[in-house]
Amino acid sequence: MHHRRSQSRGVTPIAAALAVFALGAGASCLWWAQSANAAKDALSSSRSDAGQIAAAADTFHSEHSEGCPTLSQLEEEGFLSRDTRADDAWGNRFHVRCDGDQIVVTSAGPDAAPNTADDVRVSH
Repeated sequence: MHHRRSQSRGVTPIAAALAVFALGAGASCLWWAQSANAAKDALSSSRSDAGQIAAAADTFHSEHSEGCPTLSQLEEEGFLSRDTRADDAWGNRFHVRCDGDQIVVTSAGPDAAPNTADDVRVSH
């Protein structure tokens, strides 16, 4: 009679490595998804803030026949709430520019370099 030895049914090193890999990949995907959502939220809130500034500048411009307002002027003269952010989500200051009747509010965006593709830009 041949006796079989019972083998331990523990986790093999390969199975453990695959489990660690799967957990790491899952955590990386979750981190990436959260980072992507945070970037979208930052861009959305920055565009919203720029839109508020553009609307205030447009109102200022309609009441003042000449000149383009600064953020300080908009706040001081009550066109812009002091609660409105003067910086984008990455800490870059918004700038108001007037081209004829068009108001343009910009900030440098995530890369902090002005006049690049990721700048926040809202026209009114």
